[in-house]
Amino acid sequence: MGKIPRLQVAGTYHLMARSIAEERIFRTDADYIDFVTLLAPIAWKCHAFLVMPTHYHLLASVGNDELAGFMHKLNRRYASRFNRRNARRGRVFDGPYKSVSVTSQSHLLWLARYIAQNPQRPTEWLWSSFTNDYTFVDATLLERSFGSRERMLEFALHS
Repeated sequence: MGKIPRLQVAGTYHLMARSIAEERIFRTDADYIDFVTLLAPIAWKCHAFLVMPTHYHLLASVGNDELAGFMHKLNRRYASRFNRRNARRGRVFDGPYKSVSVTSQSHLLWLARYIAQNPQRPTEWLWSSFTNDYTFVDATLLERSFGSRERMLEFALHS
């Protein structure tokens, strides 16, 4: 039996991918920079992101029939480059990416806090759109939901 195709509906999603066997796939600043460099030009609207040593989280909006292609491109390119940098072969990610549709305002607010507070010391974590400004991140959706960037950051990072 073939693979069941994923739902490809336009919307806002919480997207994640985890490394195989909890291996650190973001080991050095060069790894983080490479991932962010790959993430930036993908043609979707990224509202927030966080990259941890073994996984990443994205909050993004996509159009119809775009999600699978974007995620495949991102994960495949990163895995290929990671393997090359580390003289390694084989899978980097544990499986296909996970996607959860954001269907309510309360879910969006919860996600902002969940993603931002994933690291132990969220205000010190460099590889997050909550602690650094990245030009490709359009935080308008979150900022509107909270009334301002300052209120969004206070809620997400300090609550």
